[in-house]
Amino acid sequence: MPLNIDIVQVLLHMLNFVILAGGLTLILFNPVRKFINERQKRFEEQETENRKNAEEYKRLKEEYEAKLVAFEEETAAARVQAERDAADIAKKYIDSSRAEAAAIISKAEQDAEKRKEQILDSAQTEIGELVIGAAQKLLTETATPERTEALYDAFIKEAEKKTSRKEKRS
Repeated sequence: MPLNIDIVQVLLHMLNFVILAGGLTLILFNPVRKFINERQKRFEEQETENRKNAEEYKRLKEEYEAKLVAFEEETAAARVQAERDAADIAKKYIDSSRAEAAAIISKAEQDAEKRKEQILDSAQTEIGELVIGAAQKLLTETATPERTEALYDAFIKEAEKKTSRKEKRS
């Protein structure tokens, strides 16, 4: 044996190396490879799920935006209809208020006209009483046939005026 190399020792070292490599492969390499494969598979599943979620998100977002546009259009239409309804109600209220005001004014004018007629009638009655009183006084003081005739004529004219006013009112 040259160089002092023992073949048995070399073979034993080689066998020892093969056993060590085989053991390490079984103990370390296979579990690490299995772990890496499982991890890679899990990442691929997550990526697939993320794609599905992204597509679902896009679909839901488009659906939401379509619903939002439809809702805004519906809201705008409802607002326009509400404004129209409010304008109609306001117009009806104003018209009824004007009609009530016209009725109140008409009634007030009629009441004022009646009151005016009553005042004129009472004034004419008082004037007539004053004239009669004055005529009686005059007759009692100076009773001449000409004067009596003039007083009767004045009384008849006054009575005719009174009846003509009453007929005009009716």
